[in-house]
Amino acid sequence: MGLQERVIEGTLAAVSAKKPAKVVLNAAFYAVFAAALYVLIGGSIDLFAILACVGGGLLYSLSRDGFTHRRVKAVLASHLAYVKAKHPQMELYVPMVETVGSTILLKRSGLFFEDGELALEAFNQPAFAKQPKESITVPCGVDFKIFEAVRDDKIPFVLFRSELMKNHYRFQVLKDDDVIARITAFAQPQEQATVDPVAPERNE
Repeated sequence: MGLQERVIEGTLAAVSAKKPAKVVLNAAFYAVFAAALYVLIGGSIDLFAILACVGGGLLYSLSRDGFTHRRVKAVLASHLAYVKAKHPQMELYVPMVETVGSTILLKRSGLFFEDGELALEAFNQPAFAKQPKESITVPCGVDFKIFEAVRDDKIPFVLFRSELMKNHYRFQVLKDDDVIARITAFAQPQEQATVDPVAPERNE
């Protein structure tokens, strides 16, 4: 498996990984909702009704996870194809993610290497669109600066602290030693930051 395939497959696996606790929580929520609705329309709770609600809840939760996996896979593929078409000499594309609580989400942006340089590609992609409508390329150096990589053994990603258009910008990428080494090679000293320490953080 090549590096590009490893990055895409690894990101997909981490973002769409099934979390047992979340599956149970979603199933329980559906089961309670279905039971309440059943009682509301005049049904009586018995063993069959309980089993039906619980079974329906598990089916709903697993189906939802399956949809998420397919959706994330499609978005990753569309971003990779888009960047390849826009930058034919691209050597490697690295998706960006963010964590919200225990949920890992794809960002509407990613990194790519071309001719020995690093740049950020920010996508304008409406919800459920098959591919981005347009994008902006920001080379690493002036408007996009990377300062520090922060590792956390509890998650399969590495957090990067950076500056984008003079705003604080944090992003995460797959914890792959080859990828992290290539990105950190472009890191600049924190003293070169131009953003106000209290400025808001961009989160695209």
